[in-house]
Amino acid sequence: MRSLESRPAWLPWAMWSLGALCYLAAMFHRMSLSVAGLTAQQRFDIDATGLAVFSVVQLALYALLQVPVGIGNDRFGPRVLLVGGTALMAAGSVVFALSTAYPGAMAGRALIGAGDACMFVSVLRITRNWFPGHRYAFVAALTGMIGGLGQLVATSPLAALLHSQGWTGAFLSASVITVVVLVAVVVALRESPEPRVRKADRPAPAETLRESLRGTWRARGVRHALLTHFVLMGSFVSFTAVLGQPYLVAAHGLTESGAAGLVTVVVLGFVVSSTVAGQVASRRPDLRSGLVLGAVAIALCGAVLLTALPASAPVWTLLPAMVALGVGGGVSMLAFDLARSSSPQHRGGIASGLANMGGFTFAVVSQLGVGLAVDGLLAAGVTEVDAQRYAFGVPLVLAVLGAVAVLRLRGSAGRDSSEFTASSGVPAAGTGQAGESPDALATTR
Repeated sequence: MRSLESRPAWLPWAMWSLGALCYLAAMFHRMSLSVAGLTAQQRFDIDATGLAVFSVVQLALYALLQVPVGIGNDRFGPRVLLVGGTALMAAGSVVFALSTAYPGAMAGRALIGAGDACMFVSVLRITRNWFPGHRYAFVAALTGMIGGLGQLVATSPLAALLHSQGWTGAFLSASVITVVVLVAVVVALRESPEPRVRKADRPAPAETLRESLRGTWRARGVRHALLTHFVLMGSFVSFTAVLGQPYLVAAHGLTESGAAGLVTVVVLGFVVSSTVAGQVASRRPDLRSGLVLGAVAIALCGAVLLTALPASAPVWTLLPAMVALGVGGGVSMLAFDLARSSSPQHRGGIASGLANMGGFTFAVVSQLGVGLAVDGLLAAGVTEVDAQRYAFGVPLVLAVLGAVAVLRLRGSAGRDSSEFTASSGVPAAGTGQAGESPDALATTR
């Protein structure tokens, strides 16, 4: 068995790049309503709640499938999940493009959500297979950055494509590109540097699925990772996926293109901060907790600004909130390094899946809550300007509750290392798993 270091230096990056392309496509599809939300309301004749339900259904499927996807990665490998998920996204995009009625469009978003659910955790598994442990935080952050590029394409470029090609042309083009990515993965992706093992020759799992789930959940570091993702990624996704454009247009009087530009600022903040945080965490794992707490504080400030700013606030006063949400989303990528360093290799997929559930559970509750709040306030006679502003109290409350939980778990997460070693048979920090540095096994303190 050759070590990772004996492989060509470019090969791990090539395999990761194929997975990252799938994730880029997924992020485009997930965030496509960030600038198409108002067009969707007109096309399907729906209100704010109806628009929110698009994203709620998609993200609810995403969140619910994270543990099954993690199990699938541990049992069958990431290649199967990436191929199946990319095919579902391509099919969903076709259905969404051709639909003229709400039920058909909802079916398309559901297919996209199910496919999207397979992407990120599978790319993380490829990363864990191909790279040594001390590089994991950096490569995971780069994965987030690539996803951020997909989000950028789903902002101003998608708005321009919608304007020039129309609804059907824009989303059919997206499906064609997704099929191209699918073919590349089928032809070229190797999920691991080790030779492929036939299913019949694979050793039986050392523990039952129930034991794996229970053992993973008991790790304080995994729960800490889930809550980190809940606050930081949840705030980011809630705004960029569907809520941001209607809020900016209705509450602050921006044009649709101006709102798309501010959403782009949020995504740029994500791209830059995820890369920086990954670099820092790769070199100094002991700083991960401090980075998370700082990002939580910044994200909370952004959430407060969204509710506190008066109607029709100048663009320059909105920029700090946009940057805060983007920075929080970028630093949320550290949740997966926290989960990895709190779980043994054979539970890696489940740990990543649980962590990934956090932010999207937040987003589901937040988006549905905002949609219901806006429609309820409008029915009560509140102006649309104020309804949009007041409704953003829903994600603010969720963020505050999550931040309190992060602080509480941070104080006890340091005990994970001894439990992890004793319960899983993994060598203690200082001996390490194969390919992992001693520091990478330490949990936040």
